[in-house]
Amino acid sequence: MGAWDLGPFDNDGALDLLGHLDGRADLATALAGALREVLDQDDYVEGPDMAGGVALACLAVARLAGAETVALTDPVAVRWLETNPFEVDEELRGLATGVLDRAADPGDNELYDLWEDAGVLDKWLATLAPYRRALVG
Repeated sequence: MGAWDLGPFDNDGALDLLGHLDGRADLATALAGALREVLDQDDYVEGPDMAGGVALACLAVARLAGAETVALTDPVAVRWLETNPFEVDEELRGLATGVLDRAADPGDNELYDLWEDAGVLDKWLATLAPYRRALVG
């Protein structure tokens, strides 16, 4: 049985991507590339792809704004940030913003539709709200 819950780090798509990028020497470049892949998809974005992109965007925001600013307490994410240093430049910030905006776009991605169908879309969007606020603040 896979992992599946409302938090940005509570599902298989996110955990798989974090595992894939863990320990990369060129981490900022790899993060930017993964976020760009989500944004460059012309069609409907599948759930695991969007979940991974959301997790990476949230990690970039947590690095930029501080984990306490976005109330990041997920032990996997906290540990990942501690063991994977990277800098967030304007490009990475923009890509993170784009992914979080696309995640909240109705009809554009499976993750949005799944949470809407489950009747918890508002709760899921609320989990992303601190990250989105930190980007504009």
